[in-house]
Amino acid sequence: MPFLELQPFGVTDAGKVRENNEDALLVGEGEDETLFAVADGIGGFEAGEVASSIVIDVLKRLRPEASFEQAIREANRRVLAAGRGDEKLSGMGTTVVAVRFRGTQAEPVAEVAHVGDSRAYLVRDSEIKPVTEDHSLVAELVRSGDLTRAQAAEHPQKNLITRALGAGEEVEVDTALLPIEAGDRVLLCSDGLSDMVPETRISEIVRESSGNPERTSRSLLSAALDAGGNDNVTVVVVDVREQAERKEPAAREERRSGGTREMPAVAPPASTPSFGQTSDAIPTSGSRGARTRYRPPKTARRKRRSGGFGKALGKLVRGLAVILVVLVALLPAYLWGSSRYFFAFEGGEVIAYRGLPYAPFGVELNQEWQRPGLTESEIKEPYEEPVENHKLYTREQAERVLGDLGS
Repeated sequence: MPFLELQPFGVTDAGKVRENNEDALLVGEGEDETLFAVADGIGGFEAGEVASSIVIDVLKRLRPEASFEQAIREANRRVLAAGRGDEKLSGMGTTVVAVRFRGTQAEPVAEVAHVGDSRAYLVRDSEIKPVTEDHSLVAELVRSGDLTRAQAAEHPQKNLITRALGAGEEVEVDTALLPIEAGDRVLLCSDGLSDMVPETRISEIVRESSGNPERTSRSLLSAALDAGGNDNVTVVVVDVREQAERKEPAAREERRSGGTREMPAVAPPASTPSFGQTSDAIPTSGSRGARTRYRPPKTARRKRRSGGFGKALGKLVRGLAVILVVLVALLPAYLWGSSRYFFAFEGGEVIAYRGLPYAPFGVELNQEWQRPGLTESEIKEPYEEPVENHKLYTREQAERVLGDLGS
């Protein structure tokens, strides 16, 4: 029986606007050589870079038999601890999307875990399908029907995420199990790619460079940079190949994240642990368990007749349920947003706020912070659009903007 092997390649770039790269990636350099990850740091300056590095360092030490979810929750605790220990790192966070290959040669699977808006895609028969759903405000609004996907793609706050490592004491990790076949390709990326390059174009590039993960990764990176490169860009492509004869394991070697080499066969040792098994590789504590999300077919809902009162009551209950879902989704964003700042024009005057520029159901998620005493006509041209679009800043960044707003 032919064996399966993994051929990966990963690239990362600061982009054309950001001075430093707050993304980090893992391309099989850890204890589990079938584990790959992308983390997108949040916090500005060096803080985001620290947060993304922490989660990658934790995943590097994750052994194949250890729990994926426990590792990511441990990374969350370490990000929080680092932020509390250094004022410069306060409020930092990071997204993460990771995949590792498990199962048997007869039934190989990919286990995907993610928090935030970094994405995973599965490419099969030249068709690309998203594996993850963004944990973001606009994604929640799309799911609730308040925004279309087209509107979400152009929304000025499309990068406002509702879930991240470092945002709270506990983090909910979404995971999925994917059956894997020879010829499959898994793509991981930060939003520096998905925000700049439409999925249709990503799909075209993937098809044009099939069979070559390095060319695919570099082509996707170039597409993001050509589109403006407004953010850090990170791409990891993992090809699942059929190997006619099983090769002897190659000697372990150091590799750059952009390097490529064949990975060991997917088949694990004879005693394969079950998913979710814990190990002392990652310390555990009383955290809330993560959920594994499957996607069963939607069943048809029965239509029922009811009186006018029943219909009204049903609408009220559904309305309250929608409100509750949206508020629960917004809570992590609010907690994270309490350390964010933005500027707005009101009556021709510039006002600085702390929080988020939203008021769901009349509940303001911000409060006035400062009035710099400037009018709209006195604002420097480079700041007009960020003020109009309510661009979010850390406190340090907001203080810099305050000192540089006036003409």
